[in-house]
Amino acid sequence: MSLLDLVVVGAGPVGLAAALEAERLGLSVSVFEARRPAASIERFPARMPFFSEARKLELGGHPMAVLGAKPTREEALVYYRRIAEGLNSALVYRTRVTALEGAQGAFRVRFQGPRGAGEVWSRAVAVATGYFFNPRRLGVPGEELAWVGHGYRDALEHWGEHVLVVGGSNSAVEAALDLWRAGARVTLVHRGPEVRPGVKYWLRPDFENRVREGAIRALFSTRVLRFEPGRAVVAGPDGEEALEADRAVVLIGYRADDALMRTAGARFEGARPALSDRFETSVPGLFALGSAGYGEDTRSVFIENGREHARLAVRELARRLR
Repeated sequence: MSLLDLVVVGAGPVGLAAALEAERLGLSVSVFEARRPAASIERFPARMPFFSEARKLELGGHPMAVLGAKPTREEALVYYRRIAEGLNSALVYRTRVTALEGAQGAFRVRFQGPRGAGEVWSRAVAVATGYFFNPRRLGVPGEELAWVGHGYRDALEHWGEHVLVVGGSNSAVEAALDLWRAGARVTLVHRGPEVRPGVKYWLRPDFENRVREGAIRALFSTRVLRFEPGRAVVAGPDGEEALEADRAVVLIGYRADDALMRTAGARFEGARPALSDRFETSVPGLFALGSAGYGEDTRSVFIENGREHARLAVRELARRLR
């Protein structure tokens, strides 16, 4: 039986950071990705810039080439996929890890890919599955209707439409501005009395000025009761109101995909796995990297600090295997 030192589940930036560190330290590693490398970034709106500077998103000392101060969705995708192409270890994409069994020294990693099911064995496993494919839902009637979504591809596709944005954090505020600049008529609905305090300092005044001048309508202290074909029924300080719209975008956060860790027997504290200071779960040899270890608290972890999680975890593993 061939035994790897490490299996990384997820080929986003944090998973790639773990693979690079493992290679640097001489560990044998395979990376499994259910879609394509950095697939979560595909879900960003077209041309959307990152909040962080390029140097804070770089992996393994490889510089990221960008035209502006901050990378766009497209620039980041090109960068991370070139990192993936340059790995010396195996990258198995379009293949989903379906189960983890065992503990440090002998994990059985089961997977399902285009050619069927299989398994590999590894001394350790690092879960870096992120959260972008697991959006939080309002849980109201009609949320499954075709005109209601949890993201959008390109703001320019919504020119001339009335778009309802639900949420009050960075993603919702940025979406409202992006859609408005692309020619959409935008109404933002948020259950709080104002957008969240953590909204980026350059977004807040831009948004507030657009609301003040009437370019964007903002309904605060308002919640969505239900979606119906072509309209949302909301309740605010003045009672119920039916908002007719062409598109609704619900952006109220995300939740980490923790199914693998739960089935492997990891202990959880609320929505988060219990982790050591080296991001190891209660199952010896099973690590949770980046947002995979943060449950619904996705505002506390980014590529910038998630890549550090990867380094610490892999260095701890290498120390044990010496």
